[in-house]
Amino acid sequence: MKIVQATLWIYATALQKSWQCVAKNWIVSFAPLAYGFIMWMAGLLALPLGFLGGFLLALASQACLSSGLHLIKNMIASGKANVDDFLNGFTAYLWDLLTVAFIIWIPMRIAAMALGSVPNGGLIYLMIQVVLYILLNPVPEFIYQTRTSGLELLTASYSFIVENWLEWLMPNIIITAVGFFLLRLLYAFVWVLPDFLQWFAIAFGSGLFLTYFMTFRGFLFAELHGTTRRSRVYRHAARSSK
Repeated sequence: MKIVQATLWIYATALQKSWQCVAKNWIVSFAPLAYGFIMWMAGLLALPLGFLGGFLLALASQACLSSGLHLIKNMIASGKANVDDFLNGFTAYLWDLLTVAFIIWIPMRIAAMALGSVPNGGLIYLMIQVVLYILLNPVPEFIYQTRTSGLELLTASYSFIVENWLEWLMPNIIITAVGFFLLRLLYAFVWVLPDFLQWFAIAFGSGLFLTYFMTFRGFLFAELHGTTRRSRVYRHAARSSK
């Protein structure tokens, strides 16, 4: 019972901190719009370049992800993020992200080739992707909150999930489901608006939810990483007694 109370307290703390943080930095919700425009431009440039174009798209996507993580990192660390953080973020974690993507791409490419002619190979490949998604789910937080890099990111993420799979995955699944419901609700409300306003409202709503979700993950990770269930119970008891 005590561990449940401590875990719920951690969730409540992370939710509250995320709300306060996003309320002060709501402008960050427009960042996904900028990243979408960048990817659109990169797609136009990459289209006639063949293999080189594919590399350009991969580089652009990882650079945008790096910028997004840098914004979240500054929001969590200092409570604010600005345009400089947005711009400087494109290279902040680019190497780490490219390294992880390359490490994963090689075995996944081999698996895709090996399973291509196997009965139910597509289903097996999908299951492998799901397992990897679960085991490597906290990699973004490890990148911007710790000094871990390279292969250590994968092993650290695996160890974290083994130790905290329930505390980490349960709120991620619930908030994702709530976000999907809210976006569907938003669609229902804005369908009567002109197309441009529909697009703007949906893009901003999606960006706002994504910003809140990633900020929550960041605060939750900070509470869980480097702790045990027992230490969280003691910490909760100590704070409750004050």
